Amino acid sequence: MIKKKDKFIAWFKKNFKTLTVVFSTVFIMSNFLFMRLVIKTDPSAFSHLMYIAIILMGSVHGSMPGLLTGLIAGLLVGPLMPYNIETGEAQALLDWMFRMAIMISAGFITGIFGKSYTRVKHRIKDMEIRQPDSGLYNINYLRQTILVNREIYTVASLLISNHETIIDVAGYEAYYAYLRTIESLFKQTYVDVILIQPAINHVWILKPSLDFNAEIESYLSLVHQAAKHDDQFLFVDFAMGFFQQKHLKEKDISKYFIPSDLAAREARMKNLTHMTYSDVQTNRMFEYELLTDFSQALHDGSIYLMYQPKIDLKTKKPTGLEALIRWQHPIKKAINPDQFIGAVEKTNMIHDMTQQVFRWSLQFQKKLNDKDLYLPISINISTRNLYDENFFHKMMMILAEYQVKPKFVELEITETVLMENPEMSKRVLEQFSNEGFKIAIDDFGKGYSSLAYLAQFPINIIKIDRIFTRQILVNPTTQHIVKATIDLAKQLGYEVLIEGIEDKETADLLERLGCHSAQGYFFLKPKKEDEIVTYLKTYRNTI
Repeated sequence: MIKKKDKFIAWFKKNFKTLTVVFSTVFIMSNFLFMRLVIKTDPSAFSHLMYIAIILMGSVHGSMPGLLTGLIAGLLVGPLMPYNIETGEAQALLDWMFRMAIMISAGFITGIFGKSYTRVKHRIKDMEIRQPDSGLYNINYLRQTILVNREIYTVASLLISNHETIIDVAGYEAYYAYLRTIESLFKQTYVDVILIQPAINHVWILKPSLDFNAEIESYLSLVHQAAKHDDQFLFVDFAMGFFQQKHLKEKDISKYFIPSDLAAREARMKNLTHMTYSDVQTNRMFEYELLTDFSQALHDGSIYLMYQPKIDLKTKKPTGLEALIRWQHPIKKAINPDQFIGAVEKTNMIHDMTQQVFRWSLQFQKKLNDKDLYLPISINISTRNLYDENFFHKMMMILAEYQVKPKFVELEITETVLMENPEMSKRVLEQFSNEGFKIAIDDFGKGYSSLAYLAQFPINIIKIDRIFTRQILVNPTTQHIVKATIDLAKQLGYEVLIEGIEDKETADLLERLGCHSAQGYFFLKPKKEDEIVTYLKTYRNTI
């Protein structure tokens, strides 16, 4: 019964305009015949019933259909309607002409107000389902979206990590134009695609699935293409998550995007352009297996450190080293740090790892000192390390074992770590800074903080993330961002280092922009201790 009712309502809404024409026509003719056949004298009183059809036509179809309906009704109850049916006495000319003029005016005016109301109603409805700035559909649109039952859909989530930087440099309109370009390119490519913007840096994409792998490649290409559309070139750091979902009459379609959102966040965390939800599930199993082996590997020699030099861009000589952890698994072979560090950070094993890395780097520092080589070594610390109230004291105890001066140790921490708990981070970092440790902000530019905000922390070095070096030679906007960052950092008294240098042109450009130092394969890939010692001996008299 409910299904029949719903079908009838849907049919009625779809054919409403046609039904109003049929109803008005039948109503006017029925009223005319009633007046001619039933009423004997002065039927004009019943002519007012005609206003029902006139107002209905005007309000639904507009001013001209309303005017025409008023004209027809005026003629039927005017010259075509005698004053006395039995005698055939005609109505007075002024009477029926005045009545017809009123009917025409009523239809025309009703039509004007009806169209205005319709436009306002559509505008309000459009505002309810669209983001006011970008014009993309918002999550409300999903509530009225009808999907095909048992159809398989490709579900995708797009996260734009550097949206605030784009807005700060290029402006809001450029950013929203980029989102509109994405929508336009997708709709040009796919007829049946739906794009939703649930948040300022977040876009959902939904379409019937044909070839999942091909669609992934196409989606990534379109997002890249949008950044270069119509002479507009934006550097966009994004991550996408993909999932396939069969529609089974689910009313809350927004639930379909939970797996794709999860995959997109995982891709962003791992610095990948995209991941599928199945990849995330596979990775979690892989991470679990790694965590099972990690504790033993930390002490059996399969986990070790390599070192990469930091180079002064003016002198081209090393000014420090960064300790980089590596894992040679007996079965899985070389494991990328991105594959296990994130998993370890979620557990208490991160404390053992940080302390072990600190010990190894201090041991190497002693070896360097014994060879008259004095360079600071930097190590990375985690959010969970800062949450440990005894972290500072544990690190100082290890330092005392090796009798290395704190000025030869740098602690690198990402800006996102600071943002998670700024008060605690500031308190712990001040303890290290007061002892003489140098503090570096790693991966600057990937998060959401500003240099002005970071000024409250005891920071010595700003390390600009490698995402900027990938585009700096070809993207003027990226050059402006890096130049502005370098200039402001210098004004705040920071040393500026940029990561990921892989060619001479990039190194030369960064030197011209005023960057102090850099790291990258162009200078030297990470090397084991003996190779680093050999490399540093070349500069023994200058470091």
